[in-house]
Amino acid sequence: MRLDFVDLKFFLLLAEAGNLTVAAERYPMALSAASQRLKKLEQLYGVPLVERHSRGVTLTEAGETLRLHAKGLIRGTEALNDEMGRLSSGMRREIRVCGNTMATSVFLPERLGAFLASEPDVDVRLTERPSRQIVPLIEHDEIDIGVIDGSLGVERLTLLPFARDRLVLVCAAGHPFSRRDTVAFTELLDEPFVGLTPAIAMQRFIEGMAQLKGHSLRIRVRTPGFASLAAIVGSGAGVGILPERSACQLAPTHGLAAIALTDPWAERELKLCFKEEVLGTPARRLLATLLGTSEVRRTDGAAR
Repeated sequence: MRLDFVDLKFFLLLAEAGNLTVAAERYPMALSAASQRLKKLEQLYGVPLVERHSRGVTLTEAGETLRLHAKGLIRGTEALNDEMGRLSSGMRREIRVCGNTMATSVFLPERLGAFLASEPDVDVRLTERPSRQIVPLIEHDEIDIGVIDGSLGVERLTLLPFARDRLVLVCAAGHPFSRRDTVAFTELLDEPFVGLTPAIAMQRFIEGMAQLKGHSLRIRVRTPGFASLAAIVGSGAGVGILPERSACQLAPTHGLAAIALTDPWAERELKLCFKEEVLGTPARRLLATLLGTSEVRRTDGAAR
């Protein structure tokens, strides 16, 4: 007796509904056929998968194990069918990538450009979200690869180190802080700030750090990007906070000084986050490009 994916799909419906009749109606199939499919699975594995009671059924330990694995099998099979269908029809393929502000502004553009130049038949859809919003998008298969804050706790997804950077103070070259090597965030709380728009996750994080100190930053103007922030800060209108790599790139053009923040939270690690199923898609090659390696493969349930 072989495993039937129709049986697995029905079993997932049964697990969700908790009632054989309801699951049969949702599929849809006759109640007798539904009962036979459940019986077939129990005979295949030699263990009861559900406990029957007056109001329906509940999963046994074996049933819960089957439910978890069935979801992965079906999802992987659907991804395989979709990918093979695209290959056979010559359709363009799209990889959905989502990163936090630092990832999308600093680290991803150059590497995505290199990937797209080498993969003319693959497109990338890049979006930006706070790290905590990216993880559920991966879990619900709305994106393929996320780039998130490395300190974020994540379960049931694969994480790989991606990049490190830190947030720094930027100010005009003649500002008193420009002569400093380091500065604590608390020293900045009364300074006039040039900020980013609230839609940018990094800006919300910085303002959240100020609120933890019992302050609201005095933001004179909000800008949509790092370059415009640097230009206004360079005029002497206020100070700002940027990723160090961006600050160093923009400093010569706008006459800025970049001063290291001493706060531990200013040190930022980024990680790639994804489901292992994407290793069977073109996203595998994108991951390799992002990691600067020739291959990303499964090893004992993890990618490397």
